Amino acid sequence: MVKKYIVCFLILSVINFTGCYYSEVIRKSDFDEGKYQIDFKKELFCTTKDYTRYHYLPANYQIANDTLYGKGAIESSYPIKAFQGTVALNDIISFEQRKPDTGATIGLIAGITVAVLLVFGLIIAADISKINLN
Repeated sequence: MVKKYIVCFLILSVINFTGCYYSEVIRKSDFDEGKYQIDFKKELFCTTKDYTRYHYLPANYQIANDTLYGKGAIESSYPIKAFQGTVALNDIISFEQRKPDTGATIGLIAGITVAVLLVFGLIIAADISKINLN
């Protein structure tokens, strides 16, 4: 019986490391107008006019003089190729950055908590019924 509790606790512990994110797509025109800013502490994905998709990890890219400099990967080809170089901002059509989705994360945690409480309730009810039968 103790093993059931330990397993349930371990499953809940692993699920706590999950969270919900969404990719915010920033059009190049919105970036140029100053409506959106790029967070250099987060991953950056960019797509160029020839639909090449670049992926940069945090602290591996910078923007200076209308050029994106960095070390990352080209994801539009298979297999994914390492990339180190520059991309002109005029060639980029969109940027993407992952943003946390707080509402979905709270819903996920609440749903998991309800499921775990239900399982614990069923385990306890089964244990009580076994005790009453003896």
